[in-house]
Amino acid sequence: MKNQNFKKWGRLIKKVLNDCWEFRSLCEKPFDRGFIGELLVLKRLLEKYKAQLGSTRGEFFYAGSSNAEWDIKLRFNGKSILFDAKATTTPASKSDSRPKWVRQKARNFCNIKIGKDGKQHVSLFSKNNFNPNLFYVFVDVIVWLENRHANYYILSDKEAKSIFGKKYKKDHDGKIRRNDTADFHVEYNDVKNFKDRYPKFQATKLRHKKIGE
Repeated sequence: MKNQNFKKWGRLIKKVLNDCWEFRSLCEKPFDRGFIGELLVLKRLLEKYKAQLGSTRGEFFYAGSSNAEWDIKLRFNGKSILFDAKATTTPASKSDSRPKWVRQKARNFCNIKIGKDGKQHVSLFSKNNFNPNLFYVFVDVIVWLENRHANYYILSDKEAKSIFGKKYKKDHDGKIRRNDTADFHVEYNDVKNFKDRYPKFQATKLRHKKIGE
């Protein structure tokens, strides 16, 4: 979206999120946390990259569920960053208040083959098999629905494949899973060290940058 619509998008996203929060408070039932997560991430990115996206050289695209690989693309000076939003879909339990992101697709992070015996054979991607412009944003929608404050954990594609690939391999390599499923849960401990680690636009490569840096 070109910069002339930047402010309009900001106002509209804020209004839709307010309506979602009020609707959730009224009906007291969970609904479309994935869409809310995408809007929260988009709102945060528009705030974080306001200077770049509000200029004549900046633009962004919101694809949402229509794109299987990423939800949001930012462009500035010809450089693109892709973001895939992941929303918490399981309320925190009484015994554990930490967020959890369920039903993540393990095949995005490792190779999985099903043998004739039904066992999964898991191998990691090569170290060079990653998209340097792709980032995953894990947003805690459950907490936002409670107090309108969201936490964001940002991992590069390389970091995600390393951490989640090893996690899935450790838990499921050589084992049989019902219906050949390859889903897994991302837990707080998996992402806690990546809070607010937003990539920075650079001419040659991307690096992580923490808020306040």
